[in-house]
Amino acid sequence: MNHVFPFVRMVLPEWFMATVHKVWTKMNDDATGHDFLHAVRVMELADEIARQLGADRSIAMTAGLLHDYYRKEEKQTGRLHYGPEAIDALRREFGPLLMPALEEVQFERVMDAIARHEWYGYKKNDEAESELSLDAQILQDADRLEAIGAVGVARTFMFGGAHGLPMAEDEAMLEAALFDPDIPPQGSVYRHFYEKLLHLAGGMHTAPGRELAAPRHQFIVLFLQQFERELALSLNA
Repeated sequence: MNHVFPFVRMVLPEWFMATVHKVWTKMNDDATGHDFLHAVRVMELADEIARQLGADRSIAMTAGLLHDYYRKEEKQTGRLHYGPEAIDALRREFGPLLMPALEEVQFERVMDAIARHEWYGYKKNDEAESELSLDAQILQDADRLEAIGAVGVARTFMFGGAHGLPMAEDEAMLEAALFDPDIPPQGSVYRHFYEKLLHLAGGMHTAPGRELAAPRHQFIVLFLQQFERELALSLNA
């Protein structure tokens, strides 16, 4: 148990402490579901997936912690938190903190993973899965595990409320729903389950990711069944 920062369970290396403090200071008051606790959970999931795969754990945990660092700016300005401006800003803010503990090649692998973490295989304009590095696959799996299961449900409603989305809408709107991370949130919280969350488990890249995703996916399926019964919106009626 780490006693310096709340919610952190893994033992943090000394060279990483200043970076964690910087992220905590900025993200601890976020109310959109992309707060410090989310960053920590993605960090720890990425670290565990990397451990099981024998991948570079320093890259995995760093990318996990930093992947949503500019969410506030995205909400305020519309500039993507993983776009070129954000990646350049990450280099400026965190390069001095992380190098030379991370070699430049490792640091750039972190930047590349963050730049690609919002690519979705079901979008026709995305790159092929085979073109994603292992680092990017690990970050994607860790981040998407956070979007499903009980935590995923809670975060979805936090995100919807923060962006002024209604809880539900006419079920006919679900038929053509397809999530696009490059445009502002739209539709409803209910739609988000169908346009994105139900697709995530089937798109996991790694074996550990698929194993962790299975029970979380089943949870959101069961949640939706109950949710739809209570809203009288069952698609199977």
